[in-house]
Amino acid sequence: MISHNSIKKDILVTFATFALCATTANSAETRYKDRMFAVEKTKDITFAADVPHLNSPHALMDMIYSNTGNYIYFYNNENDVANKPLLLDLYTPKGDTETNRAVVIVSHGGSMIAGAKDDTDQQTVNFCDSLAARGFVTASIQYRRGVTVSGATTDLSIDSVNFARTVYRGVQDIGAAVRYMRKNASTLGIDPNRIYLMGNSAGAILSLENIYAKTEADFPSYIKKEGAPELGVIDLYGEQGFDAHANGVVALWGGIHNPNLIGNNNTPVFLAHGTADATVLFKTGRPLSGGISMNGMKLNVETPTLYGSFVIDSILTAQNIEHESYFVEGVKHEFYDKDEYETPVKEKVFNFLYKLASSTGTTAIKSRTFALAHHSAIQMDHGNLRFSVSRGNNLNYSVVDLRGRSTLIGRVSAGESVDLSSLRNGVYMLKVQGEKVIRFSVNK
Repeated sequence: MISHNSIKKDILVTFATFALCATTANSAETRYKDRMFAVEKTKDITFAADVPHLNSPHALMDMIYSNTGNYIYFYNNENDVANKPLLLDLYTPKGDTETNRAVVIVSHGGSMIAGAKDDTDQQTVNFCDSLAARGFVTASIQYRRGVTVSGATTDLSIDSVNFARTVYRGVQDIGAAVRYMRKNASTLGIDPNRIYLMGNSAGAILSLENIYAKTEADFPSYIKKEGAPELGVIDLYGEQGFDAHANGVVALWGGIHNPNLIGNNNTPVFLAHGTADATVLFKTGRPLSGGISMNGMKLNVETPTLYGSFVIDSILTAQNIEHESYFVEGVKHEFYDKDEYETPVKEKVFNFLYKLASSTGTTAIKSRTFALAHHSAIQMDHGNLRFSVSRGNNLNYSVVDLRGRSTLIGRVSAGESVDLSSLRNGVYMLKVQGEKVIRFSVNK
């Protein structure tokens, strides 16, 4: 649902601990890998001016705030807007003399209707501080939030088109942040070719869309909604004349709206996801599906279909594009707040970004890691055109495509071989009774 499963952190204590532990750089420490610096924070820097924000709050916003103390950004329409700046908080390594530093732009979660760049309920501030202490320049950005609500007082709805338009606005804002960094690279002491995105949930979706959706034509035509203002080209706001796409992405439980956009894009990606995630689905589905009931009021929610980390990983694997994945079986959304996973997630994120930032090549990613790896009884043969199993008798099997459509079903026993040559070129999932699902590609 729209609320987070995050555990509140005592940020004041955390910062005090960081200050005591931080030191200036010395030869025994490695930039981007080890904590080397104290951190300076500059708040509310404008990275794009005069950007239209939704400006007609729905009564539901005040109702939720009075019950929870949290703002959920619901609006009456898209025609009432107020031009405001897009802001970021900048975290820099104190006393650092390096002038060609790597950058991480961090985007918070919140289902596109909640969260903030300085929201301590999430890990945004924590990650920004930790990365800056390692020598990165980091920025927590405030992208535009909010979706329009329609219907009667007690039976309200949000449709998928409104959500899609909100995502598009967010992608515009992420691109503006990247262009701001490139335009001001000399002033900020950063390398314009080492700008990375890190996002949580909605922020992960926006970060992935940044590298795969290059123009407005990559978004569905239905985002042009009758009676609503034109959203404009994808690079409409902020600095112009600079590339808006990042050099790498960390996506924590994210997804994309069209997997076909990935193509042969070799931008390095780190994917983390729980297989039981019901908010942003691990495979394919509509996030936040269903509705919300409160005080006799019902809010029906429809969102566009998203393709989660499983699908993205499948395509990158089939294309032999280097990336890293951390998938945890049976775990739900935002599992970095669970004690047993907080440290592994951070270590994997920091190590991924260290390898990117310290690499002199196009990509520093040399391997993929899967928490779901196990010894499988399934063997693929002859260019993935046949498979067999090494154990079991009369086992059900099925082959499905990335949209979940069944293309082949049957039974198989140990020692038998199943012909897959009838499959068209593409990426598929093979399910065999009692075995983990495996992904394979056909390229005849």
